[in-house]
Amino acid sequence: MLSSQQKLAKRLIKLRVAKRMSQYEVARLAGFCQPYLAQVEKGIRPISARALELLEAIYENRLSRQLWKGVGRRGRPAFVGLTRQAMREFGGAIRGVWDEAEVVAPRHTQAHQVRRSSDPLWPMALHLSLQAREEVELLEKLRVEDELFWRQFNSLRFDSWSEKRLLVRVGLLGGQLLGVRLGRLGCTLRLVDGVTGGKPRIHRGFVLKGEKASVVWCPQVAVKTEAGVLCVDNLLVVSDGKRRVTVAVEVDGGPYHGDHEREGWRDRVLGIPVLHVDAGDLGKRGLITRILRWAHSQLTAA
Repeated sequence: MLSSQQKLAKRLIKLRVAKRMSQYEVARLAGFCQPYLAQVEKGIRPISARALELLEAIYENRLSRQLWKGVGRRGRPAFVGLTRQAMREFGGAIRGVWDEAEVVAPRHTQAHQVRRSSDPLWPMALHLSLQAREEVELLEKLRVEDELFWRQFNSLRFDSWSEKRLLVRVGLLGGQLLGVRLGRLGCTLRLVDGVTGGKPRIHRGFVLKGEKASVVWCPQVAVKTEAGVLCVDNLLVVSDGKRRVTVAVEVDGGPYHGDHEREGWRDRVLGIPVLHVDAGDLGKRGLITRILRWAHSQLTAA
């Protein structure tokens, strides 16, 4: 699904092209710089109501207010109630670990990834099943006006369509999708940026509050190990306010994960509990519940 900001960007491009005007010409008439307009048309920069009114006057076309509702919002999003409770639990479990050593890693080439497109979920049924498409449609219905959610979700990268589907199912739980600093939430692994190999800035992840514990669920996290940099499909940090544990969830497909010996070696190198989920089980009921119960069991065993 495209966010409101992305839909607006596409609409602005069509209006400008219809007028046969360049970005420079439009920016000059509107009174702002061309690079700003370029970023707006790419959907990567929010635009104010005032700037939109200037463009409407230039294009002689009034844009739907529903289309750009909330597009101009800026700043850090407010935590919803359950997210605030979850963060408090993490805070209680990580006192005294704020000054962990920094990680220095060489540049490296990241494994191939399914990079985002203008609408990264639309062909889900073509690659997986009708049921997978219905899950996407339900997620779109539940998050229809959540501009921040779609901006965050559409910027994620995945190794496979199966991993995308798993995160769609996580999204259906209703947790807040935020930029988080895993090191400050008690992650025990040495994290690196998946592209540069340097210190990571933030990871995008779901913050979930359960009855017994809280979870931060982040996809595609690069980890520095003695054997090199490994990319974890899903990294989870779990806390009950007193304890914390870091675990991983890997999505396995037969043609690509048939070497069980190598998978076992990889798990040992990571040095944390790892749950392997068969891609064929993604459509089964109760899968996310089973994953979360397993993650909580690792917390109680820690």
